[in-house]
Amino acid sequence: SNKANKQIAQQQNPINQIFIKIDNEATMNTTSDKYATIKSAQIVYVIGPGGTGKTFTGDYMAVMHDYHHVDGDIPLKHMCLVPEYKEISEKWIIEGDWDPFYSELARLALEGAKDNDKVVLSHATDKNDHRDHVIKKLIEGGASEDKITIIQLTIDPKVKARGLYHRTVRMAEQSGMTMTECCKASLEFEGEMTEEKYIDIILGLEAEQPEDAFEVHPKAIMVDISGRDVTHFDNVDKALGLTRSDELTYESISDKVIHIDEARDKIMFESGYMLAITDILARAEDAQKSPLAIEQGDDEKK
Repeated sequence: SNKANKQIAQQQNPINQIFIKIDNEATMNTTSDKYATIKSAQIVYVIGPGGTGKTFTGDYMAVMHDYHHVDGDIPLKHMCLVPEYKEISEKWIIEGDWDPFYSELARLALEGAKDNDKVVLSHATDKNDHRDHVIKKLIEGGASEDKITIIQLTIDPKVKARGLYHRTVRMAEQSGMTMTECCKASLEFEGEMTEEKYIDIILGLEAEQPEDAFEVHPKAIMVDISGRDVTHFDNVDKALGLTRSDELTYESISDKVIHIDEARDKIMFESGYMLAITDILARAEDAQKSPLAIEQGDDEKK
């Protein structure tokens, strides 16, 4: 349909998702018609740990079911394009002030709901406080609580690690780096990076995490996407009561979907993202080592 083609074009040019004005208060400042559209819009909030396929799921819903997809990483990915996005990203990562970042995710979803009756927001929001903040902002902005659905993706850890490997390979190529160079920035290892070595490292790091590191939301519909096949789409559709043609294969749908994220990443890397995020993470680490951060950490343990 023309609507679907328009949405795909928007996804392939993610800059269209940027709205310069950051407003962390009530986001409604629009006409009554737009307000009515927001109030009637179905909003799906897709959450899950990194590597579970949230962005892929959101892009699938845009391509196959005419949803407007808001990639929740856009403020981070586009921080070199929008000064306000760099500011809220630094507040979140360095200072731990997450309110402005998550308020912006809600605002972007509301902006999408002004012109679309179906919106999907995807983001690796790990804490229920943060998720509830997003939902609160959506409702304050005019969304109907009974039309907001939370989908929480789950996946077999080894399947997730393998998927992360292939995604990192793609991103390394797009940024002009080798896989080994890309991984050296965040992982400790000897020699060249291989697929099995990467999987072992990721599984080892996950084993060190507490079981509740990624919280389960009490209102979430749990959707397993471990299959990395057509069952991924089947399970998402079942959770949301969606239907699609049985004639389309996993490969044919994936081919349409994957190019959207590749285009999104291209814009990110060409903007200077890698240098910016490396700098922010280094400053965040230094901040954690500061006497003030150590003192605050000790106070929290008491």
